[in-house]
Amino acid sequence: MPPVFELTVAKETLGFSAAHFLTLRGHVCERLHGHNYRIGATVTGPVDPQTGFVIDFALLKQALRAIADRMDHRLLIPVANQELTVRETGDRVVIDYHWPEWLVVPAAHACLLQVSQTTAERLAEFAAAEVWTALTTAGATMTALAVEIEESHGQGATCRLDANPN
Repeated sequence: MPPVFELTVAKETLGFSAAHFLTLRGHVCERLHGHNYRIGATVTGPVDPQTGFVIDFALLKQALRAIADRMDHRLLIPVANQELTVRETGDRVVIDYHWPEWLVVPAAHACLLQVSQTTAERLAEFAAAEVWTALTTAGATMTALAVEIEESHGQGATCRLDANPN
């Protein structure tokens, strides 16, 4: 039986601070609030006989850092959320929710994400797809990828993608 290898990157330096809200009427997280997030990943796959790597740590950290940098010190806006109307107007982003112009932010402060909610689960799913694309585009051979988004120490969600789902 061939060995299975997993490579993990979960560093404090792969963090980002961001604000968000959930469209769950009456829930405390409906209010604008923020977290000091951390992003990490585990790659499963064969070891390349030439390099001795499953994947180069530097490549994985680069993919994770790109996501963290995109979200850092921004308001995470779930543009696939059917409760919201989100529009970019010049140098601002306007969000209609409870009423027109419920929230207006400078465009430079917004991170528009193709997710239905900005929960840890949906952020992990978004990040996993982004990391998978970055790594496979760079030539990585993986059998699985798990990406974790931690919204505070010990509290997060993981999304796992498999190359050959059963």
